[in-house]
Amino acid sequence: MRNCFRIPKRTTAFLAVVVVSVLGLYGIPARGQMAGVTLYISGDTNIQEMFDKDLLPLFERETSVKTKMVFLEHGQGAESILTKIIAAKRTGQQTDVDLYETQPTFIAQGSSEGIWTRITKDNMANAAKVDPNRPEVLVSNGFGIPYRGSSVVLAYNSKYVKTPPRTYDEILAWIKQNPGKFTYCDPQTCGSGAAFLYVALYKYGKAEDFSGLTYDQARESAWEPALQLLRSLKSNIYNNGFYPNGNVAVLQLLGRENIYMAPVWSDQGMSYLDQGLLPKDIKLVQVSPPFTGGDSAIAIPVHAEHQASGLMFLNWLLTSKAQTIVVNKLAGYPGIDWKYMPKDVRDKFAGIAQNFSPLPNAKYQADAKRLWQEKVAGSGQ
Repeated sequence: MRNCFRIPKRTTAFLAVVVVSVLGLYGIPARGQMAGVTLYISGDTNIQEMFDKDLLPLFERETSVKTKMVFLEHGQGAESILTKIIAAKRTGQQTDVDLYETQPTFIAQGSSEGIWTRITKDNMANAAKVDPNRPEVLVSNGFGIPYRGSSVVLAYNSKYVKTPPRTYDEILAWIKQNPGKFTYCDPQTCGSGAAFLYVALYKYGKAEDFSGLTYDQARESAWEPALQLLRSLKSNIYNNGFYPNGNVAVLQLLGRENIYMAPVWSDQGMSYLDQGLLPKDIKLVQVSPPFTGGDSAIAIPVHAEHQASGLMFLNWLLTSKAQTIVVNKLAGYPGIDWKYMPKDVRDKFAGIAQNFSPLPNAKYQADAKRLWQEKVAGSGQ
């Protein structure tokens, strides 16, 4: 089951990538001199495999930089790593954490301590390929650089839906015109259902009012019309108001053609299609305003022992070649703008190659799910 606050692919592990020898590029010491670089990156075992079998071997071949990867299970210690970085800065010491991937909100928390390097095209050329207005860049106060992402999109069965909705309002109209053929999973059990809820909330309250670090419960009064709207759809939802538990259950309903349309995660939907777990008639599109999504953001401590080496590695990770590996392996979004990706990749993801709406912060997410349970799922018809 995926967390509803999402950093694409479950945050269940950390990888420590140790670069033990580097070239004289981007201010890096020449070969033969030691310049260790440690990268902590969140992800599941598929992320470990991608680095171990694809990204790191290619990086070594192209740069003659030797790398070592250490896999730490379950992703434990994210907050303690942030605390460690802050403590080193306060005591005037360097940190051995040279690159750090984590939730953008953690990066934002550390920004007030002045612990992060401001990454721009002036100190890392490929930063120019990253959209500065991506939600996770904004949430991290500009210190987090995405290298992979995912969003919720609309899945529909083209055998039965000849003209798919392209806006959220058109989805709502389609649900009423086709009772029983749409559902979304319980927002408390999955991110795709939560995305359907959040975009409804954003119809009546600005996304930027809820996606930052501040929290004011009084603002939630703007959500009442959205909750009433979702409650009014209940009799038109599959099986007279059945909200499955988890993302997989929704994909299974689509696969059996019990429903013809539902919000799903882009990476999971693409993966199911590639594996033949969904009919070829299932198509994925993004709508307007877009569903929510999330990036995996990397930050570099300003007091990192090998900051220049860290910039070198991250710059390489944002090349179109490396990003193509990331996109194909994870069926997700690149960290760089789609226009910098090869044409065949753009064509493959044409229906969903758009930006996504930002997630509410954790406190608003918790409140939104609670209110949905009380006023939508728990209500009568």
